[in-house]
Amino acid sequence: MTDERDKTGAASDDKAPSRGGADERAGSLPAPEGATASSPESQAALTGKAPSGSSASGTTMPAASGDPSSAPPATVAATPNTPPADETPEEKKARLARVIAEAKAKKEAAAAQAGGGAEPPGGATPATSDEEKAAKIAAAKAKAAALKATGGAPAPGATPAAPSAIGEAAAPVPPVKKKEDAPAPKDASGHPLFKRLREKFGEGVTGASEFVGQLSVRVARERIVEVCEFLKTDGETKFDFLSDLTCVHYPDNFDFPFEIVYNLLSISRNARVRLKVSAGETGGVESVTQVWTTANWMEREVYDLFGVTFANHPDLRRILLPDDWQGHPLRKDYPLEAMENEWTAKHLPEFSEVQQEQVEQRRAYGLELLSTPAERRVRDIFRGGKEVMPKEHK
Repeated sequence: MTDERDKTGAASDDKAPSRGGADERAGSLPAPEGATASSPESQAALTGKAPSGSSASGTTMPAASGDPSSAPPATVAATPNTPPADETPEEKKARLARVIAEAKAKKEAAAAQAGGGAEPPGGATPATSDEEKAAKIAAAKAKAAALKATGGAPAPGATPAAPSAIGEAAAPVPPVKKKEDAPAPKDASGHPLFKRLREKFGEGVTGASEFVGQLSVRVARERIVEVCEFLKTDGETKFDFLSDLTCVHYPDNFDFPFEIVYNLLSISRNARVRLKVSAGETGGVESVTQVWTTANWMEREVYDLFGVTFANHPDLRRILLPDDWQGHPLRKDYPLEAMENEWTAKHLPEFSEVQQEQVEQRRAYGLELLSTPAERRVRDIFRGGKEVMPKEHK
């Protein structure tokens, strides 16, 4: 009886290799020059896993391509684990298990040998000893100290070395520069405008300073009108606009606690200058309304809030506060807390007992009197003799 394998050329199991003539009929690509053909078993030895395409029942058939007679047969190097031609599936499974076990054993032996002091793969050097680490750290500290002593700059012609992996750091960063001090006023005695005023008025101009490009000239109190008139009408200066007139209070200066400041602008020249005059509690300063008409309201505001008087002013009276208000709120010694004064007692209406109690409660909480528009409307109603909440009539 003829074996079925001889008739069909293939095993009954479609995954098993043929016994005769199948390898010759199956085509394969030629191996590249210098390359060694790898078998599934050699791959299993390297990876420790079963080769892809293999199973417990057999291996995959190689794909046929081209003419069997024209394609050269692949040459496979003989290895100890080369499967025999008549290998059964059970034998193949046992052989693959043995190959995987051998690969795992070799891998564990190599790891044990590397951990026991042998040179690790890849050419890496062994760990540095504690003495070598300490020596490198000391050298790095000495280098850093030398750089710090020279201001953080390396020696001329020296090549900066890269920091080592252990203990040595990069060159220290230079210290951050301190923030420059804020600009301060400086003497401006050499300024052309001050020299011109000095030649014209002599001791009537006592000094000058400059701050961030702004010239300030100090003028004697009795010469302020003359200086302002000259700066306005002179063809070279032409300060024809009084942009501001204000005051500064210095309580510690007992003789002259106030400083009147005149800010002048030359529209045609786009230039500015600041005049300063010292004033006391009494006497005040001469008014410049005859030079600039707008000084009228500015001087009234200074008089209202600071209490400085201006001689020869056409209408010197309060402009913001009531005429009978006591004190000048922009002085630094003026009390900030709520206070009862004669003006409050004079102008507030008479309250009933209930309203008086409400006022006292508000004072206890530190609230100001008549601080809202509604409260001011109540005051007007009381003055008119009307009832705050009239009774509703059915």
